[in-house]
Amino acid sequence: MAPELTVGDLLDRLSAIDRDVIVRLWINPFARTVRRLGGVVPTRDEIGRPAVYLAEATDTEPPGPLREKTAGDLYDQLAACERGAAVRLAINPDFPMAHRAGPPTSARDEQGRPVLFLTEPDGAEQFGPLPPDVAVTLTWHEPTEAPPHRRRRARPGERH
Repeated sequence: MAPELTVGDLLDRLSAIDRDVIVRLWINPFARTVRRLGGVVPTRDEIGRPAVYLAEATDTEPPGPLREKTAGDLYDQLAACERGAAVRLAINPDFPMAHRAGPPTSARDEQGRPVLFLTEPDGAEQFGPLPPDVAVTLTWHEPTEAPPHRRRRARPGERH
């Protein structure tokens, strides 16, 4: 398995292209699906290492023409993150899942414009559910708390 894509790897790639190039997510190597890039969420993974989630955009954008994120937008957001942080993809706002990020790929869109696609690697790897704090930061989910634990009372004649 190839090493994980890091913020430093992605910054190096972004610094070599025009800041106005559109950036999109290209997921599912078996049935390629293109999604607009949304939020960038720096956090820590399940064992405390720095990680950055690049999320797909939702359809809850403000009215008007949709503005797609550019390489410059993404560069500016990633520049504030740790260079060694692993880059992951946050997919599906209705059922948020975390995916491994693969190498960025340059291509052209349906209008012939240059696009940088952030991909999943071949043999796509899904890590499982997106960490709850990331889903809340992206406003994909409301913050939730576990219900309070109430101690059950002993019935007459029961021992503890």
